[in-house]
Amino acid sequence: MKTERMLSILIYLLQKKKVSAEELAIKFEVSKRTIYRDMDSLSSIGIPIISYLGKNGGFTLIDTYQLDKFTFNDVEKKFLLEGLSLKNELFNSHQLSILQRKIELLQENNEDYHPPITVLSSTLHRETIEAETKVKVKNILSVIEDGHKICISYVSQTANLSNRIIQPLKLNFMNGSWYLEAYCEDKEALRLFKLTRIRNMELIKDKARSVYSHSNCYLANSDSNMEQIILLFSKSELGKLYDFFTDDEISILEDRRLKVTFNYDVNKNILPFIMMFGRHVKILSPQWLKDEYMNEIEFIYKR
Repeated sequence: MKTERMLSILIYLLQKKKVSAEELAIKFEVSKRTIYRDMDSLSSIGIPIISYLGKNGGFTLIDTYQLDKFTFNDVEKKFLLEGLSLKNELFNSHQLSILQRKIELLQENNEDYHPPITVLSSTLHRETIEAETKVKVKNILSVIEDGHKICISYVSQTANLSNRIIQPLKLNFMNGSWYLEAYCEDKEALRLFKLTRIRNMELIKDKARSVYSHSNCYLANSDSNMEQIILLFSKSELGKLYDFFTDDEISILEDRRLKVTFNYDVNKNILPFIMMFGRHVKILSPQWLKDEYMNEIEFIYKR
């Protein structure tokens, strides 16, 4: 009990410039005589405590003591709490909640801190799918930490189902969805796997080799083929457009219609995005995209 109290006193001193014996006695529910004995014990093991006598006396730590390695200022504590709060919302970790509470207790006012930022729904998916994805994220993080491989059943964008043995490297959050960056043994290359398309995972307890040397660039930006796309929207769609485009990409025409010019990786299918605007969008260029759009509309109509 004494050792735990002395450690708590040391942490308390690291947060304060000067503390009176009376304040410490009240804080730790002991007598002032006990506090003085604890201070002598801390000094005897090399903690550089300075004592000040008199009415405004108390205890402090010598200025040269490495406080910056043991404590955080108020701004740093808030940053840590905000980061822990967001990560806890994403991953629902009991351990993160405990760590968050510990840092809250380090604040001088000792009150619960409510971060001014939150993530109520981290993806574009339904709640059921998001909950399922969080479980996958938790499991994959564990695999990455242990350095093992996994065998996954994966559905590609073209609806092909395949089994892959992969080495998970890191998780990426992009365009409202979670992706796993991993080394695929079948392709012998780095690949991105969308978590919602991973239908099954089986752990392979085989220590994986380091593969980061195979690629020094960010995988999501590799093999891109950018092309300019120009779309025309009804004026009623302006609010939606700011979810996807910048001011520089949006032009308001004289008739109040909205012309959007942007560059897009044509390796990715943009048709689902365009079609969600229904009759409020028109493709101006390129011609191949107009043709694909009309073919898709015609196919839907004939069905």
